[in-house]
Amino acid sequence: MKLLKILFASLYIAIPLMGIYAILIGVATFIENDYGSNTARSLIYNTWFFNILHVWILVCLVGVIIRYKLLQQKKYASFILHLSFIVIIIGAGITRFFGNEGLMHIREGESVSTYTSSDNYLNIIISTKDNKYNIHIPTDINYASNKALDEKIVFGDNSFYIKSNSIVKINNDKSDSTSLLNASVFYKDKEYPLNIVGGKDIGKDEVISFDDGTNMIINWGSRDIDLGFSLRLDDFILDRYPGSMSPSSYKSKVTLQDGDTQMPYEIFMNNTLDYKGYRFFQSFYDKDEKGTILSVNNDPGKIPTYIGYFLLIIGSIGVLFTKNGRFKKLSKYLKSQNIYSFILICFLSLCNTNLMANDSENNSILDNSSQTKIKEFLKTFKDTSKEHSKLFGALQVQSSEASSYGRVQPMDTLTSDLVHKMTKSNNFLGFTNNQIVLGMLLYPNDWKHVKMIRISTPKLRELIGIPKNEKYASFMDFFIQGKDRDNIGEYKLKNYIEEANRKKPSNRSKFDDDIIEVDERVNIAYGIYTSQLLKLLPIPSNGQMWISPVEMITFGGEELSKKIDSILSNYYDSVDFALKNNEWRAANEALAKISSYQKEFSDKSIYLGNTRLKIEIFFNNASFFKQLIFPYIVVGSLMFMLIFAYIFNAKPLIKKLLKGLYYISLVIVAIHLLALILRWYISGHAPWSNAYESMLYIAFTLGIVGVVFFRKSYLALSSSTFLAGISLFVANLGFMNPQITNLMPVLKSYWLNIHVSVITASYGFLGLCFFLGIITLLLMAIKIFLTSLKDNKIDFTINSVTVINEMSMIFGLLLLTVGNFLGAIWANESWGRYWGWDPKETWALASIGVYAIILHLRFIFKKNMQYIFAVASVVGFFSILMTYFGVNYYLSGLHSYAAGDPLPIPKFLYFGIAFVILLIVCSFFKRNMESLKI
Repeated sequence: MKLLKILFASLYIAIPLMGIYAILIGVATFIENDYGSNTARSLIYNTWFFNILHVWILVCLVGVIIRYKLLQQKKYASFILHLSFIVIIIGAGITRFFGNEGLMHIREGESVSTYTSSDNYLNIIISTKDNKYNIHIPTDINYASNKALDEKIVFGDNSFYIKSNSIVKINNDKSDSTSLLNASVFYKDKEYPLNIVGGKDIGKDEVISFDDGTNMIINWGSRDIDLGFSLRLDDFILDRYPGSMSPSSYKSKVTLQDGDTQMPYEIFMNNTLDYKGYRFFQSFYDKDEKGTILSVNNDPGKIPTYIGYFLLIIGSIGVLFTKNGRFKKLSKYLKSQNIYSFILICFLSLCNTNLMANDSENNSILDNSSQTKIKEFLKTFKDTSKEHSKLFGALQVQSSEASSYGRVQPMDTLTSDLVHKMTKSNNFLGFTNNQIVLGMLLYPNDWKHVKMIRISTPKLRELIGIPKNEKYASFMDFFIQGKDRDNIGEYKLKNYIEEANRKKPSNRSKFDDDIIEVDERVNIAYGIYTSQLLKLLPIPSNGQMWISPVEMITFGGEELSKKIDSILSNYYDSVDFALKNNEWRAANEALAKISSYQKEFSDKSIYLGNTRLKIEIFFNNASFFKQLIFPYIVVGSLMFMLIFAYIFNAKPLIKKLLKGLYYISLVIVAIHLLALILRWYISGHAPWSNAYESMLYIAFTLGIVGVVFFRKSYLALSSSTFLAGISLFVANLGFMNPQITNLMPVLKSYWLNIHVSVITASYGFLGLCFFLGIITLLLMAIKIFLTSLKDNKIDFTINSVTVINEMSMIFGLLLLTVGNFLGAIWANESWGRYWGWDPKETWALASIGVYAIILHLRFIFKKNMQYIFAVASVVGFFSILMTYFGVNYYLSGLHSYAAGDPLPIPKFLYFGIAFVILLIVCSFFKRNMESLKI
C-alpha cells in the first residue's frame, strides 16, 4: 500500500513525471526538426510508453487530489484546476484513439461520400478462392531507425507475416513523406520481396501472387473512410484583389445529400458544416479553381476536452481569489510587511526607447530612377499640405468591413489604420497619416515609387529584388517593370500567394504567413491608389451604403456620375494648383463641397455630428494607449528603485517621493479611464468587444487595482503599475491592431487574438519572475560583504521579493496555460484539430510543465526555498526563451522563421549563461535562510 501511494499519489513521483514529460516533448521537437514529424510521432508521440506516461500522470493527479484532501480542506479552486487536467487528458485520449480526421477533395458538379485519412496505413486486399479480406494496418514511419512495421496478419484460417527492412525517403524535403519501403512478406514458409512507394496521400498498388492462388493487393498511404452521406460541390468561388489578382477570399457552395435530405450550405473560413458528428472546414483548393479540398474531422473527444478547458479557466480564476488559496496567503503576507522590497525591472525601461520609435531608417526611400524629382515633390507636399490634410482627415468615410454597412468614421481614423498596416509605424517619414493617404490618392504615380511597404523577412526581400538590409519596398518593387516606369507588369508574388492560400492554414509555414501579410499591404496600397478603399460617397437611394469614387460609375446614374466627377476633378485641380502656388483656399473650398455632398445624401443615423467627429480625431491624435506605456513603466520602475534605496537608508524624503509617485499613478489611471470612456463613446459599445480592447481593459484593471487596493503597499503598487504598462505594450503590438479593412481570407478569429495576447502577456509575468530571481540571487551574493544589521534588512527584502516572484509566477503560469488551450480552441474551430504537436505549442506545453514543477517545489524542499525558488525561476525562463526565440529561429514548424541552416547563437547569450551560473554559485554560500511561514 505504501508503494502504491508513492507511485500513484505522491508529489515525489508526480513532479519527476512532469519533468520527464517536458523533456520528452522537447526532445521530440528536435527529432522533428532533423527527421520530420513522422519520425517524431513514431519515436515519441505515438509510442506505448508516451501513452503510459499520460495515464500515469492522470492517475497521479487523482491520487494527489485524494491524498491531500483538496475537497475536505475546501480548496475547491485547486481541486477544479487539477480536475481540469484529468478531464483534458481523458478527452485527448478519446480523440487520440477514437477520432478521425482527413481531407475531402470534390470537383465542381461531383458528389463525394468518402474522405482520405490523415494517417498512413498499409491497405491490403487479400483475395482467396472463397473470400475477400480488407485489412488496414496503421504505420508509423521512423526514418531515424529505418523501421516501419513488424506485423502478423490473420485472415480466415491463414496468416502471413510482414516485416520492413528499410525505408528510404525519395527526397530531402521533410514536408514530403514520399518514401520507398523495402519489406519481406512471409507466407507458408516462403519469403516474398516487397518494394512499394508510398507515404501520406499516396497509394500506388503493388500485387503479390502466392503459390496457393491467394492474391494480395497492397498500397501504402492514406485510406478512404466512408461518411454514410455525400457532399456535392455546386460552386467554388474565389474572390481576388484587383491589381495583384491575389486571392481575397474563397468558399465552397455544397449540397449535403443523405437519403431524402438535400441541404445547401456554404463552407468558408471560420464557417464550418456540422453533420452527424463530422465537421467540414474550408481548407484549400485546386489550381484551376474548379475543385475544393475540405478538412474533415470526427472527434468524440471534443466535448470532454472543452469541458476540461472550461474547468481550467474556472479553476485559474478561483486560484487567484480563493480566501484560503496560496495566492491570497502570499498577498496577505505582503500586506503584513513593513520593509518594502526591491524588484528591479529597469531593462524594460531601457527597452522602452524602442517601444515607441518609428523604425523608418532607410538608405533610400525612393527608386533610384526618380529620386531627385520625387524627393523635391515630396518635400513640397510635406511642407505645404499639413493644414489642408487636417481638413481632409475630417472628411467622413465608411469602414471597409465585411458588411456593406460599416461604421462611418473620420478619414483620420482610416488613414491611421491603413498607414500603420503598410508601414508598421505612424507618421511615416515625417508625414502625417492623412498626408500620406492624400498623396497616394492624388499622386499615385509618384507615391508608387516610395519605399513604404514594410517587409520583415530577408528571404522575401530577396524574392522581390531589393537588398536584404532594406526594410521597406515600393509598390512598384512588387511588379516586373515594363518600358514605362509607371506601368504595372506581372505581380512577383503571384505564384507564392496562390500557393500559400491553397495550403491548409494548419500547414502554412511562417514564410507563407509573411507572404500573405505583405500581400495584404500591397493590396491596401493598391486600394488607396485606385480609391477603392475610400468609401467617401453615400448613394442617394441608400444613404447607409457608401461607395468609392470608382464604384460610383456602377451605382450612380449618368447625371450623378457627372456631378461626382465634377466635384472630384475640381478638388484634384485645386490641390495641384495649391502645391504649385502654396495657395490652399480653393482646395479647402473644393474639399468642403465633398463634405456637403456627404451630409446631403448620407443617412442621418450614421452621419457623424461635429462634436463626435472632433472627439474621434482628438482621440486618434492623442494616442492615449500608446502614450501611457512609458509613464506606467517608468513610474513602476522608479518605485522599485526608491524602495531599494529605502532598504539601505530609510529617509523620510524617500517616503514622500513614493507618495508623490502614487499620486502620479492615480493621474495615469484617471487618463486611462478617460481614454476608455472616449473609446466607448466613439465606438458605441463597451471597450471589451475584441482582443485589443480586452487588453486595454486588463491594463486598466491592473492600474486601478494598484491605486485602490495596493495604495498602502508600494511594492504591490509598483508591480501592478509596471504590469499595466506591459499589458498596454502587448495590446499595441502589431498583431492586435484594431481591424478596419477586412482584406485577408485567413483566420481573423477572436479566439486567435485572445490566445496570442494572453500568452504574450504571460511572457511578461514570467520574464518578471526571471529578473526577480536574478535580484534575489544578487541580494544573497551581496550579503557576503555586509554587516549583520544590513544582512537582516536584506533577508526581509529577499522574503518579500520571493513572495512577489511566486505571485507573479502563479499569474504568469495561469495565463500561459489558459492562453495555450485557448489557442487549441481556435485551431479546432478553424480547421478541426486542437493539437498537432507543432514545435511552438509543444514548447509552450513544456514551459507549462516547467513552471508547474517550480511552483510545486515547496512541497519537496523544506529548507533554503528562497534560494531554490530564485534559481528555478531564472533557469525556468530558458524554456520561455526556447518557446519564442528557439522555435522561431532554430526549429522548423508552422510558427518558425527558420529556413535552411539556423541562425548562429548570439555570443552575448554565452556570456549571459556564464553570468547566471556564476551568480548561482556565489549566492549558494548565503542560501541559508529561515523558511517563510505562509
